[in-house]
This record gives sequence, structure tokens and C-alpha cells, in this order.
Amino acid sequence: MVRTIDEQIKRLEELGAILVRGLQLVGSAGPFGSELSFSQYLILQTLLEKDALRMNELALTLGVSKANVTGLVDRMVRSRFIERMRSDDDRRVVFVSLTPKGRRTVQRMLNMQRKEWRRIMETIPSRNLAIFMDSLDQLAHALAERTREATLPDEKD
Repeated sequence: MVRTIDEQIKRLEELGAILVRGLQLVGSAGPFGSELSFSQYLILQTLLEKDALRMNELALTLGVSKANVTGLVDRMVRSRFIERMRSDDDRRVVFVSLTPKGRRTVQRMLNMQRKEWRRIMETIPSRNLAIFMDSLDQLAHALAERTREATLPDEKD
């Protein structure tokens, strides 16, 4: 059955909540009793990939406000998952990076996440999985481009 774009959008809306919740559970290793929220897990994962980031870079990478990131970072600093460092060049600039505890935690969670993904993906026929991953890659690129366009300064000035 061929669906129209409108029918596909409606189906995406229906599946959206299920997918987001599932990604949060697998992504944050929620079923394994983690002490971190999904947003905190994303911060750890981002810092593992990027090393140290300025607070505004972290907010931009995650697509949230600097105030939101500040609150999350405050809690994670208190829990000793990440640390703040002032720039030597400009004391107003604050960098955040993983502590050894944060690095161990995110690596443990990534290992659990990969095991869970493997378990889920092994239930999908390989041909279907390849098509799905290609489609997901195309969707991610389109969303990333749209996000990039939305964050570019207006050139009318």
C-alpha cells in the first residue's frame, strides 16, 4: 500500500511518542537503574565525543538554552560527573569536561546501550534494517540541515 505524504506524516506523529520514549530508555540505559536523566546522559555522551566545550557550545550542540544547560551542568558538577574550567585567555569563558567518574559512567552506559541495541536490531531482518538505517540517515541529514538553517543569523541586516 502506497501512502501519501500526509498519511506518512500522520503515522510519524503516531510513532513519535513511542520512538522518543524507546530511544530515551535505550539511550540513557534507563532500564538499568541509571542515576542520570536522558538530558544528562546526552551531555556526557557529547563531552565524550568533543572533550571540553564552552557552555554555549554545549547548549547549541544539544539544541537547548544556555540556562537549561547551566542547570543540568550544576547538578552534574555536584555529582562529580563533569567539571567546569575557566579559560586562561578569557576568565568569562567557562568550559566543561568529563571527570574520570563521568568518563567511566558514560562508557559503561554506552556498553549497555550497545548491547540493548544489538538485542533489538537482531529481531529485524537484515534487509529491512539496512533500508531503515539508510532512511534514518537521510532523515537525520535533512533535520540537521533544517536545524543549521534555523540557527544561521538573518542576513537581511
